[in-house]
Amino acid sequence: MARSRPIEPPATPLSGGELSLRVRRASDLDAIVAASHDPESRRWLDDEPMDDEARRTSLARADAAWASGRAAPLVIADATTDEPVGIINLQFRDDAVATVAYSVFPGHRGRGVAPRAVRLLVGWALAELRLREVVLEADEGNTASIRVAEKCGFHRVGSRTEPGGHGVPRTVVVFGFGGPGPAPA
Repeated sequence: MARSRPIEPPATPLSGGELSLRVRRASDLDAIVAASHDPESRRWLDDEPMDDEARRTSLARADAAWASGRAAPLVIADATTDEPVGIINLQFRDDAVATVAYSVFPGHRGRGVAPRAVRLLVGWALAELRLREVVLEADEGNTASIRVAEKCGFHRVGSRTEPGGHGVPRTVVVFGFGGPGPAPA
């Protein structure tokens, strides 16, 4: 069952220390498009790299995701410069459960961006959207994403095998963080 109502983007950016989470802007698109072609990002993502059409429709698709209640796409930005350093998204399974997905842009990896962004988003999702659970899924070989889940207080709930690229199966590790309660530590 899909989410049954639209989601209002945060009126002001979600702030936490050196990072903020905010809605997408046209000025973010160069960085988002470039990151969609990054080989390390491509290794873990199912989405195709953005072409000219995807770039042209990116903001409208993000707006439609909020309006439909399917997803809550945000940009991870440097709190001082407002430079985009990654993207993060809640993808709703229903009114109570969403999956968090994120990508940190190449020049900003290894600085703790992903755990801080996930904590901010999960805290907002549990407190403001009243979600019961946030799920984080990572390929078993993606040790960086597994560490993010662990650092943020997610607990492993299982794994599954699914088709991977070039017909090679892959194992996805599934983590959960439930509320109500405090945001991830």
